Amino acid sequence: MNRNDEKKASETRVLTAARDVGVPIPLGEVPSEEPDFTFSDRRLGIEVREAIRLASSNHGIVPAAEEAFHQDILQIAEAAYFSTDRAKPARVSVYFAPARGVKRDKREMAQTLLEFVRAKVDAIQTYAVFDRDLPEGFSYIVVAAEPGEWWTGEGGGVSLSDIWQSLETAISEKNKLVPKYRSNLAPDAQVWLLLYSTMSISRGLHIPHGIENRKFNFDFDRVFWFVSLGVRFVEIQKAERNIQRRASYS
Repeated sequence: MNRNDEKKASETRVLTAARDVGVPIPLGEVPSEEPDFTFSDRRLGIEVREAIRLASSNHGIVPAAEEAFHQDILQIAEAAYFSTDRAKPARVSVYFAPARGVKRDKREMAQTLLEFVRAKVDAIQTYAVFDRDLPEGFSYIVVAAEPGEWWTGEGGGVSLSDIWQSLETAISEKNKLVPKYRSNLAPDAQVWLLLYSTMSISRGLHIPHGIENRKFNFDFDRVFWFVSLGVRFVEIQKAERNIQRRASYS
């Protein structure tokens, strides 16, 4: 499966999950591009977009990008540790310190983690938790004297303003393409936007209290937001000046 096929398969899973929890998406979707799915002889089109935590929620670094950076560090260090047959079994868990916008060197951090584990592992009988005198960039390092994959966890949270900004950004980026979507559909077709958020700490958002009173600017006919945490969805309200009189789709 190539990258485009994987993307379309992911979008289909999101569409199906959203429909299963009550988003009024009809059956019979046809995968397409611009928009992602069409229905009933192209009288309805639905575009799918993930709403994720933005850099503004994490001192200027996109949390998903920071998570990928951490995973790379761990993989580099793990591969180097087990590159020799003399390596003692070790399962390592790492919690990184918040970068707070400071750029760090991936391979340098992997090397310091490797050297730390090698220096500690021989004295460990079962496992040990280290939270002091750690290399720069690390908050906790747990080393267990047993086989297993190396693991890292992410932390952090989002404020209400972060959520509003994430939604506004996701809607705005897709809203620019509404004329293109309409040109690829039947005359007077409806165009919907399906936003979704996952349970991932680095990416996920939750539906805040009071969202039913929050209005957004967009030219889509309807916008829904499906959140896998709690398996919930809401319909995003459109600002009055953008409400268009279009035939409803049923």
